[in-house]
Amino acid sequence: MTENPLEDYLLSCRTLVADEIRRVIPRDGRHTGGLYSLMLDYPLRHGKALRPALCIAVCRALGGSETAVLPTAAVLELYHNAFLIHDDVEDDSSMRRHEATLNAKHGVPSAVNVGDGMLALAIEPLLDNMAVVGVGRALRILRLVARMARETAEGQMIELDWIRSGTVPGNLREYYRLVHKKTSWYSFIAPTVAGAIIAGAGEETITRIARLAIPLGIAFQIQDDVLNLMALPGDYGKDPLADLWEGKRTLILLHAMGAASAQDRRAAVHVLAKKQPRAAGVAAHHDERSAGEIEFLRSLIERHGSLDFARRSAYRFARRFQEGLSRIAEAWPTSKHKEFLFELAEYTVQRAV
Repeated sequence: MTENPLEDYLLSCRTLVADEIRRVIPRDGRHTGGLYSLMLDYPLRHGKALRPALCIAVCRALGGSETAVLPTAAVLELYHNAFLIHDDVEDDSSMRRHEATLNAKHGVPSAVNVGDGMLALAIEPLLDNMAVVGVGRALRILRLVARMARETAEGQMIELDWIRSGTVPGNLREYYRLVHKKTSWYSFIAPTVAGAIIAGAGEETITRIARLAIPLGIAFQIQDDVLNLMALPGDYGKDPLADLWEGKRTLILLHAMGAASAQDRRAAVHVLAKKQPRAAGVAAHHDERSAGEIEFLRSLIERHGSLDFARRSAYRFARRFQEGLSRIAEAWPTSKHKEFLFELAEYTVQRAV
């Protein structure tokens, strides 16, 4: 236990969900090729377990039981880690949670297959939910998870298309729409809605919770973008400045380009039209981003105060969640689960990892 109630809550949920994932994932046998051992790699690394904690907190705050919500919470964590594995492959990342990525350790084909296997395996607990929460709620959760996966894939494809084509969004609304799909849906909307469904909440409550999750997801992603640019090697658990090397159109970079001179903007667009280097941090070809070009983008961000702009934006979205939650949860009984949800807004924009 720590002196931080939110961290304690996350840790307790992480322990519960890790045990459930161990139960769900089979042991390797003679004809599995070590698949299931690799499935446990990312879920058992030191992570926040934010998504299952959200699902559990909403369910329990609304009067639902831990037994009923735990299988769904574990499924959300399996999806999250499968998405991370695939994301690391797509971005050619070398670090995840302070360790080598699966693609770096075992190669791209094995990493992709592990991610695919986790997504396939996650279907079974969702079907087993029929015996846990009843057929109606189980099917609603299954439909919710299906939409979550589709929205996330669409959001990821939008971002990959921007990078591939060299597109720079014309306004910040396009960035917010991307984050709504790519981050809010699987990190905040699906977990909170699933928890409310399992608890037997009414339709109005479920709808309001779903809407509230959108700004919290945007705040979370903006803070993630900030941490990626600020982190020193070893601090963040991922490759430093990875977003710039990968050419991601973050709120920070879009703000800097919007405030830049026409000449600097053209130079930035030119850099973003290039490819990520095949060797980390080293441009071997003229069509790959160089360290000097990444430094140009970083200095552009610094000159135009884009990190401060991003921080202010994250706080604004987090406050929107907090204010909405105050209205929805006023009649909910006092509990550690409710307190966790209220503390989450501050955590989202103040976290260091």
